[in-house]
Formats: sequence, structure tokens, C-alpha cells
Amino acid sequence: MRLRLVVVSLSIAACSGSTKKPPPAPATPPDAAESPLAKPIDTPPAHAAPHEMTLAESGIVPEWIDTTADPCNDFFAYACGGFTKTAEIPADRSQWGALSIVDHEQEETLHALLEAAAKDAHGDALLTKIGDYYAACMDEGAVEQAGLAPVQPLLDSIDQIKDAKDVAHVIEHLHMLSIPSFFRIEATQDFADATQEIAGFDQGGLGMPDRDYYLKSEGNLEDVRKAYFDHVVRVLELGGASHKDAIAAANDVMQIETALATIAQDKVKRRDPHAVYHRVERAGLKKAAPGFPWDEYFEAMGIADVTAVTVNDPKYFTGVEKILRKQKIAGLQHYLRAHVLMQASPLLSRAFVDEDFAMKKVLTGQKELEPRWRRCVRRTDQDLGELLGQPYVAKKFGGPSKQMAIDLVESVRAAMRAELDTLPWMDDGTRTAAKAKLEKMAKLVGYPDKWRTYDFPVTRTSYATNVALAIAAETQREMKKIGKPVDKNEWEMTPPTVNAYYEPSLNEIALPAGQLQAPFFGATFHPAVNFGSTGGGTIGHEMTHGFDDEGSQFDGDGNLRDWWSKATSAKFKSATKCVQDQYSRYEAVPGVHLNGKLTSGENIADIGGVKLGFLAYQAWRGQQQTPPPAKVAGYSDDQLYFLAYAQSWCMKTAPEQLESRAHTDPHSPPMWRVNGVIVDQPGFGAAFTCKSGTPMNPGNACSVW
Repeated sequence: MRLRLVVVSLSIAACSGSTKKPPPAPATPPDAAESPLAKPIDTPPAHAAPHEMTLAESGIVPEWIDTTADPCNDFFAYACGGFTKTAEIPADRSQWGALSIVDHEQEETLHALLEAAAKDAHGDALLTKIGDYYAACMDEGAVEQAGLAPVQPLLDSIDQIKDAKDVAHVIEHLHMLSIPSFFRIEATQDFADATQEIAGFDQGGLGMPDRDYYLKSEGNLEDVRKAYFDHVVRVLELGGASHKDAIAAANDVMQIETALATIAQDKVKRRDPHAVYHRVERAGLKKAAPGFPWDEYFEAMGIADVTAVTVNDPKYFTGVEKILRKQKIAGLQHYLRAHVLMQASPLLSRAFVDEDFAMKKVLTGQKELEPRWRRCVRRTDQDLGELLGQPYVAKKFGGPSKQMAIDLVESVRAAMRAELDTLPWMDDGTRTAAKAKLEKMAKLVGYPDKWRTYDFPVTRTSYATNVALAIAAETQREMKKIGKPVDKNEWEMTPPTVNAYYEPSLNEIALPAGQLQAPFFGATFHPAVNFGSTGGGTIGHEMTHGFDDEGSQFDGDGNLRDWWSKATSAKFKSATKCVQDQYSRYEAVPGVHLNGKLTSGENIADIGGVKLGFLAYQAWRGQQQTPPPAKVAGYSDDQLYFLAYAQSWCMKTAPEQLESRAHTDPHSPPMWRVNGVIVDQPGFGAAFTCKSGTPMNPGNACSVW
């Protein structure tokens, strides 16, 4: 189970009312000519004393602020209005904002590193490997010349299927290549014993993002469903089928995927760890689906002796066996063939790449395909991330940054420790257990202490071969973890990733170096800005995940266990319902409301994280012999804190992407990650002199953490 911070999109709030504004920034900010990312500087400017820091030097992006907006009426419009009024979403993106700008810059850095490695690795084995991988991806001529050859053996094996045993063999082969036809397998921590890795079986096999795309008709779902059918037809035609045969085959694909969607758990149910954990062992898997050759499957996956098994839902695998048994062989062949071609499309000729993008365009609203070098940078990071991460870290994450981030983690932890003492809904027994969990919460910051190795060969002559070898090696690595003790130092993201996560079964937060960049974090930023964006918006967010509606079900050792008293649980659920009801009133796009239950955990983490970060900053500031500047360009440091948080979510998003995420994403759109959070902040009203009853200080705040 993974709880991750994911970039999403913005909406418009309908608020009314007006109040006195805080001391405004100048109408024409003095720093307007500086970089919109307000990059950190190595030393304070020679002409300025420390207390004369400019707004841009503090880490706030002045030109993103709209001083004509009332922060008490719509704080997103105030903090980000300058950005949303002027920014244009690049044609090769579906959204554009703080996170995507940082991600864009990370790609530029990685691009330079990879280009240099591809041209001359100077005999360095690490640089040779990442350079060759990237060079093979960039060789479009070789990719075009290869045609269907990279997937032809798979297609041939599908064509040769004669019976159910052959179908199972093909599924085994596809799973080794991370194509999750019908279901998926991975190494997973045992929720009942977080020290051990066991085999985890889960639902899979859909071509669209979620089961709702097959079963519901709200919003644009019917249009997407029709577009997907046409997409499957075109992919099968590119694979050699006639138009008539492709239509017939696509009908089989839709029939099978709709059947899988019908038996799959919905996304809200899957937020309950108890709903997706069923320790049935191999014997239970055989009982759920006795017609599938499980012993042969386990042997093919390299885990012949493994018996420890959990499944998301035994009934799902009973349903899969029924689908496999009732479907004609030809229909199963059509489904498997379509999935091979769709999964492989980004690795094949331009015709496949363009068709893959055509479907992405429907889902996200992205207008143009990214240049090939960006796609090759991402793929290299995906498959060789801890090799590529080493020169990246050396270039982008030096000096005091790591220790500063560690100190921020401990400051927020101290604030949460203090907050636990005052929570009115938590009884003393639960409070003691919560404190114990907080103290055990581990942290990964920046990059791994020990770098991973990648033992598969890499060639400059075949991109698809490199990817296949990388995927197979990763699958084998995953399978070898089963039956072994959990490695608590393993990262789930690469160092350049602009993201962060909390893993409940590890009770651990991770902050990759890519997230610890401007405008979220800077060694020379005003401390209030680092506390607002990284302390509250990232560290506090992830730390609070350990105590949200999902993370709270795991104890300090990562075991799924009921450690709350009944009285505390009841009060927690009441506080959580307040947040769910609040966000269910918000719209992603007109007529499409957020799912308050789906987004509950992320909203609780946003609200609690920002509150904890603010408390942490107040405590830290009070401990300093030389406190930071109390004002910068007319803004108090408390105002800088909330501005920094809000600006981390400045974003413009294509409507298609907004709607798609509303159906599938547990995160709220950025506008509501600002305004929805701010209305629940006890420190905001005083910071911006907002009267009680105004939209951003309504006086009926939800409070969980």
C-alpha cells in the first residue's frame, strides 16, 4: 500500500465577502525581473544586510502574487493569481505550476548529465551504463527499423495459444515483463508482521485508469470509453489486424476488461487496509481459483517454494478464473495481444508512440507529445534511477541541504509531539501509543545511504531490449525479496523525483532530493518559507499520513493492528467526516464534485501538515538567539509561511486532466489544497487579519490533527 504526494490540478471557488488586507506587496514587485523560481543563492547579496532580504530571496515568487485579490476571500487567488493569469500550459504538458516547473528543471539537469555521459563517459562504468541506455532510447532510426520485432516473440506465443494451459504460460511471461494481465503480483510487507516480505496478489488487467471508466457514465466517462475502444482498434491495426478483425477483437477486449472491472474493488474501498489484506497462503489462492495452474506460475516467477500469500480479495481471483474459463480462446488472445501492444507502444515506432499519446490526450488534455529526450530522461530515471541519481545528487544536493531537511523533520516531529498532548478527542492510552509511533517514525532524506546496483547488460543498439531486460531484472529483484526480512532502507522513489511519501507498513517518510529544491526549499531562504512549503506542506503532510484514516490503522512497527480505543476511534471518525463533507462540496470542474471519502487521507494530511509546520516554525523561532527577519517586503514571517505553502500549489491544469483525476486521484486539485486547507488553519486569520466569518476564516473549521 502506498500513500504518495501527487501533482494534481486547480479549480475555481465561489466565495464572497471582503476584509482588510495585510500589508500589501508593492504593486510592481522589486524582484519581478528575477527568476520565477526564486532560486536560492549561495551567499546573501553584498548590498543587503540579512534583515533586508528581498521577497524573491526569501523564497517567495513575487510575480505569482495578485495583490488585487483579497487573501481573506480567496487565498489561492491572492498567492497564485499572478501565475494563473499569465502562465500558459506548455503544449507537451497537461498542467503547469510549481511542481511541474521544478520537474521540468530536473529533467533539464538530467538531460545535460545524460547527454554528456552518452558522448563521453571517460571510462566510468556508471556513466557508460546510463549513457548507453539513454543513447539507445534516443536512436529513433534504430527503433523505426526494428518495427514490431521487439514484441514479435510475445505476439507469436499468443497466436500459438491452444488451451487454458497455454493462456496461463503467456500470463506468466507477461507478468515477468510487468504487464499485469488479469492480475498482478509483487513483494509486499505482511501487514500482520511488518518485518517480513510475502507474495502479494492484486487486481489488474484494465486498460483505462479505473473501474469507473467501464461502469459509470458521469462527466466524460462515456466519451472516454468510446475513445478507448477506438484506440484499441487502431493499436490492433498497427499490430497487423485488418480493420474488420480489429473491431471484433476490440469488442472482446472491452468485454473482458468490463468483466474485470465489475469484480474489482473500488478506489474508496481500497483505502481500507483490511479490505485489501487477506492472508490466504498458496493453498487459499488455489481454493479461490482452483483451475489456474498456480504451482507452475510460482515456479515460472522464481518463487517455487513460497507459500506465504496475501490477496486483495479472494473473490476477485475466483472471478478471474471464471472469466478465463468462460471466454473463448480467440477472445483471450485478442485481450492479451492488445495489452502487449498497448504496453509496448512507447518503445516502438512513431506510429505506436503517436497512438499511445492520442489516448493520453483524451485523458489529460495534453496537446503535444513531449520531445523524445524528455521521454528518454524519464525512462532512464525509471530503470536506472539510483545510478542516474548519483551524479544528480552531486550536482544539485550538496552543502547543508540534507542536514537542514533533517532538522526540519525533527522540528515538525517535536510540534506533533506537543500537539498530541492537547488533542481533545484522544484518550490517554491512545495518546501514549500515538507518541510511541511518532518516535519510531523513520526518515529517508535526499538519497540512499547505500546505492542500488543494476546487474543487467545495457546496449546502445536496442532500446526495447534494454527496457525488457530492466523490467525483467526488477521483477526478479522483487520476487527474490519474498520470504526475506524487510529492508527498511530501500527507497521507493529515485533521488531526482519531485515528490515524497509515507509508507505505513514501514512507518517511514521519504524526502527525495528532487523535492528539496526551490521554490519548495532553499539553504538561503527565509526559514518561514522552508517551514511553510517543506516543513508543513511536505514533511508535516507525510508525517500526518501516519495518523490519517488509513495510516492510523498501522502501529509504530508497521503492523496492521487496532491500537485505538473505541471512544477515540469514534471521535476520530467524527472529525474525519467533517473533512470528508467539507471537500465533497468542492468541484474539480463544473458539475464534477470531489469524492470526499477518496480524498480524505490526503486532505487530513494537508490540513494537519500545514498546522504542524506552523506550530513548528513558531517554536523554532522562539528558540533562536538571533531570530529571522520579522518582515520581508512588508510581509510578516507568519504571512510568508502561508504564502510559501500556497505557492507550492500554484498550478494551471487542462480540464480533461482535472476531471480524470477527480475520478481516480486521492488528492484534491491544487486550488482546494490551498483554500480547503487554509479555512481549517487556526493561525491564518490572525496572520492576514481576516475577520471571523470571512471565506478563509469561516469559524467552523474541521480539526483532526
